[in-house]
Amino acid sequence: MFLRVTRNTLAECAGVAPLSIVALLATASTTLAAPLTFDTMVGTANGSSVLGPVAVADTLLFTDVATENGRTIDARVTTSIKGDTEFGSTFNSSSANGFGDAGFLADYHNAVGGPEADLGFLYYGNGIDSDVDGISILFEFFDGTGTMSGSFTEAFTLSSAEIAIYDVDGEGYQSEFFSASKSDGLSSYAVGTSPQALVASDLGDDVLFTGPGTNYSELDATGAALLTFENTDSFTLDFGSVQNSGPDQNAVFSAIDGDVSLFDADDFGAPIDVTPVPLPAAAWTLASALGALFSLRTLPRRRRG
Repeated sequence: MFLRVTRNTLAECAGVAPLSIVALLATASTTLAAPLTFDTMVGTANGSSVLGPVAVADTLLFTDVATENGRTIDARVTTSIKGDTEFGSTFNSSSANGFGDAGFLADYHNAVGGPEADLGFLYYGNGIDSDVDGISILFEFFDGTGTMSGSFTEAFTLSSAEIAIYDVDGEGYQSEFFSASKSDGLSSYAVGTSPQALVASDLGDDVLFTGPGTNYSELDATGAALLTFENTDSFTLDFGSVQNSGPDQNAVFSAIDGDVSLFDADDFGAPIDVTPVPLPAAAWTLASALGALFSLRTLPRRRRG
């Protein structure tokens, strides 16, 4: 379990006795999840939708998405298109749609009590009974302290990051899903407490989250999952949808809450620890050899008498 740090954490701790703070940390974890915000996009939106301004692009750059150990962190977000999907530069503006341009919604926010500084995205799948439509989103983190701000040259490893992916549900004619890779540092996850909540399936290398095929409010954790990553400088989220009927063009919207401010802790069930991906035999052999070598080098030497 990780202690969630929000914008109000320091204010909440003000005036609290040091020993009380130590006790609080001891009951949770010494690893603090760095809250991520996506309200400082480099450049401006060049499209529009019923959900807000859209950046019609395959790659977005953000400065100052988080801070950790006195360092400022920047982020690069890159998409890969799957199947016959329209997103970013692949969007066909002449296509019939009722939602607007396909792309990213940086600083996605809503009414009071709704999303704030989140990262939304809208894509269109084309083709009934296709299971390959969707996008993969790669998040990469960089040191953006001082003169390095906006350079995106030196990777930065986050000790911990906790994010909520939400509005992964569906409608009567289509269902939605996403997956996360264990090799990216995924350490635990949690889903909503509703019987219709996302179904998590451990696929070995990845964890797949499948939506209920029913539309829910984005404020409802039924279509959401809470993910924790440890010691990572990047992670990929792979989104998709399966359309069974309805119009030829299928609009899909989901979003990412980087500081987990949209939901309360009790909106989710108990976190599930992720089983690490087993190392190949060759890697175990190398690790054992290095461990033995280190042990030999650290043995005390006898003094010559």
